[in-house]
Amino acid sequence: MAGLLAFHAHPDDEVISTGGSLARYSRAGEHVVVVTATDGAEGEIHNYDDPEAVRPRLAEVRARELTEALSILGPVDHEFLGYRDSGMMGSEANEHPDAFWRADFMEATGRLVRLIRRHRPEVMVIYDPFGGYGHPDHINVHRVGLAAWVGASDLGRFPLEEGEQLWEPQKLYWTAWPRSRVRTFAELRRRAGTIDDEEYERLQHAGTPDRDVTCWVDVSEFVDAKEKALRAHRSQIPDDWFLLAVPDEARPGLLGRESFVRVFSRVDAPAREDDLFAGLR
Repeated sequence: MAGLLAFHAHPDDEVISTGGSLARYSRAGEHVVVVTATDGAEGEIHNYDDPEAVRPRLAEVRARELTEALSILGPVDHEFLGYRDSGMMGSEANEHPDAFWRADFMEATGRLVRLIRRHRPEVMVIYDPFGGYGHPDHINVHRVGLAAWVGASDLGRFPLEEGEQLWEPQKLYWTAWPRSRVRTFAELRRRAGTIDDEEYERLQHAGTPDRDVTCWVDVSEFVDAKEKALRAHRSQIPDDWFLLAVPDEARPGLLGRESFVRVFSRVDAPAREDDLFAGLR
């Protein structure tokens, strides 16, 4: 059952940063699983005439969208970690007792450890320490994901439960948005008039420096599948969203590769990779 486990914060995150890789590896016969930390019950609602009528059942709507998106990319197994969307820092939702941001750290880590031992991935993917852009749920995916990668083989902190077997993932990655890609998107958005010069200048120094990216995965074959999976998250993603508005000539360069930073490896692998399973296959 060894393969890839991608840990994400909300429904739709799995497509944004890893959709092409999920499609590539699942269709190559790897066991691929997505773990979603929260139910996605917060945030803006798009593509509905009456968004507030949808809000009371938003978690249900987004669970259905997630199922559809993964069926486009898949076969991909899925697990919810079982927490509520925390909303943005300082919001009322952030204070909710069931919010992921308020979760007991060891309990949340233990939940992910159980899933790691159940699915037995060789490779794990989480976020960087800032969660990519500072959302509390994304930051917690980093904290809990890193702890669970270590904790899966730590019987002192997480003794085996009935039916469990010890498991030790071999490689851990952070998702990354390379600075070169951020700059290219910024140029396209400035030309389209969707950002001003001040935002354009700020974005020149955003993203992960390209020199720090250790793995570039070719997903060019799966760009269309990724786009379809993004559109499946219709309550989250408007039709004019910047990832869906890439000119045809720019699609291979901007959408045809997904990038990662290797944080730990328990196997010998090249310093620069084009495969998350390098050193394992």
